[in-house]
Amino acid sequence: MSVQEQINKIIKNFQKINMQDFVQISNFEKKLGFYNKEEENKIGVKGHFITSPEISSIFGIAMCNQFINKNPKATKVHLLELGPGNGHLTNDILEQMHGHKIEVLSITLLEKSEYFKKKQIKKFSKIENFSIISDIDEFHKNKDDLVFVYSNEFLDTFGHKQYMYRNNNFYEVFITIKKSQHLLTLESSIQSEYIKKDYKYLDFKDGDILEHSPLIDFFIGSLNRNIKKYFFTTCDYGYTDYSKKSTLRALRDHKKIDLFEFFEGVDYSFSVDFNRLTKLFEPNESEIQSQSSFIKKYAPNFFNNKTSDEIDIIKNLLTGTKENEMGLIFKNFNSRNYD
Repeated sequence: MSVQEQINKIIKNFQKINMQDFVQISNFEKKLGFYNKEEENKIGVKGHFITSPEISSIFGIAMCNQFINKNPKATKVHLLELGPGNGHLTNDILEQMHGHKIEVLSITLLEKSEYFKKKQIKKFSKIENFSIISDIDEFHKNKDDLVFVYSNEFLDTFGHKQYMYRNNNFYEVFITIKKSQHLLTLESSIQSEYIKKDYKYLDFKDGDILEHSPLIDFFIGSLNRNIKKYFFTTCDYGYTDYSKKSTLRALRDHKKIDLFEFFEGVDYSFSVDFNRLTKLFEPNESEIQSQSSFIKKYAPNFFNNKTSDEIDIIKNLLTGTKENEMGLIFKNFNSRNYD
């Protein structure tokens, strides 16, 4: 059964499907979801989109240097990457850890995609103490062991619920079918009062959109319960100023497409609410910076040396600060739960 057939079946049975479930099925359905569907290339120049670790090892260098800067006395560490894809980021960080004489006690990849698990096993299976898990609750280390948790473009893949503010209430956005056409519709939400309290620091007006991911809330809560000593860092599409508009993107073959233009082979993602993320990590202190500032701070040698035209292109891709360039629209968020 195709992704579209599964979504249509849910709508037929329940008259609707919310945005969170629509995205989760589209991205992670076991056989035909975007991240599980078998194809030669999924991420990279020949895939549907490209990520920073696919462009250059500078990204892994910066993340490793950030970890060392925040943990100058660290001599041993467990590595945990969230949503590693092709595994380039962990490969780069592992190389940097060895160069800094930091002992890597174990490497764990949290991956839901069977497609990517095959690639990761091929790349890392010969490394001692390597494992792949599908759920954060499967990860357990001694409470005094330091864990370096890192990711790139991981949280944006989580499904979000969307709500529209009208007449002092929030109405949830659903997808339905009328006359064989997929349409968006609104229904009153029993969560309206809870949402108003939880986002009371924002001033909403009629027509404003709120995006909220209970899945991210639950995931970060589980991470905090399961890992007693961690340094966490991630880079992702996101914002600190709430736009109050839909941030849902649909990508296919490196191109943005309309929401219902295709149902198969489409990568759906949302921008990450970094203020919400800060709240989820409380009482830990957190830091947010642009990807441009992050890379320039933690990989300065890459910018101080004379470079080729090709490397200059890479620099601009990763750190460009013009409108819609990665250096500005991507943010780095980091936090730790120990002194």
